[in-house]
Amino acid sequence: MQASPVSTPWWRQPWPWALIALPATMVVIGFTLLAVAMHGRDSLVTSHPYERGLRVGSSLEQAQRARQMGLSARLSWHAGLLRVQLQPAPADALLHLRLRHPLRRSGDLDLLLQRTGPGVYQATAVLDPVVYAAQLQGGDWSLTGRWRDDAPTTLWPGIGDASGNAPQDD
Repeated sequence: MQASPVSTPWWRQPWPWALIALPATMVVIGFTLLAVAMHGRDSLVTSHPYERGLRVGSSLEQAQRARQMGLSARLSWHAGLLRVQLQPAPADALLHLRLRHPLRRSGDLDLLLQRTGPGVYQATAVLDPVVYAAQLQGGDWSLTGRWRDDAPTTLWPGIGDASGNAPQDD
């Protein structure tokens, strides 16, 4: 006489779990992507395109004014101290420096520089080792360029950054 094989329940077999694992993994990945899409901000969409256009127009006027004044700025950073030397020295007591991080908006810096001498302005800053898009603004002029903290850079009259891109949305 022949012995009948002992059948085990389906949940103790390996093949049903292998078949269930693939769709279950896709469901988990789908929910993860849904959460990222819902909580991440699309930086390409601007909520105020008209106001952004006005800022670009204002930047054109400020760049033209800096060009008329013959301004250029030398930007350097050493041991947490950011230093700007302007030629020729303007009458502004305070300057606004905006450093745009290339990878994340939370890395952007808005600094207020104080005059420490004729044409010399300083502020303290903690920087990432990346290439920033820099915009230096005075009362009615602006200078722009691309800057990395380990190399002094000259900023010139222009719009956006050195590649000619328009300023980012706030």
